Amino acid sequence: MLESTESRKLNNIYLRVARIFWQSLLLPWKLLFAFVPPYQIAHGWIAFICSLIFISGIAYVVTKITDLISCVTGINPYVIAFTALASGTSWPDLVASKIAADRQLTADSAIANITCSNSVNIYIGIGVPWLIDTLYNYIAYNKPLRIDNAEGLSFSLLVFFSTSVACIGVLVFRRLTIGAELGGPRVWAWVTCIFFMLLWLIFVVLSSLRVSGII
Repeated sequence: MLESTESRKLNNIYLRVARIFWQSLLLPWKLLFAFVPPYQIAHGWIAFICSLIFISGIAYVVTKITDLISCVTGINPYVIAFTALASGTSWPDLVASKIAADRQLTADSAIANITCSNSVNIYIGIGVPWLIDTLYNYIAYNKPLRIDNAEGLSFSLLVFFSTSVACIGVLVFRRLTIGAELGGPRVWAWVTCIFFMLLWLIFVVLSSLRVSGII
């Protein structure tokens, strides 16, 4: 009985320390986004615009930090973008898909969120800045309409397309065999998870080697 009481006290201490640590990490973000007005004002449009401004500012700071890390360590900035930057920006999508998978009866919402978020990142997040850049250079400097500083883009797109086909093939195979794209028996879940992680590693390694001039 004494051991159980002591273990309970230790668990409470661990939980308290973890809660303090977590709250200390969230405190700067809570203070920053406290300046966003309530969504009840102007039907939430002001809050929406302020959130976009803050997100854009944070994205700019993160990009500059990755540039500094690349400059200090000598690592190719594209390699950092493939690994740290891409992984960090994908966590919100991962959490949203996890919540959708837990709360919905089917995996449609979770898979749709993943595909749509990646489509927005590629078509809008890359397409719009490149369109503005090429049009500006064409109008201001009479440069040809082409994308500069896009090392290894075609190769990365080819690898991305190949891994995407493999991913979709696994989902189709799971539907035909166990009747579910997500979940199912624990062994199948772990095998699928490991396979998807390997696909991500293949994409990162091949793209990094390409932009580094090794392959």
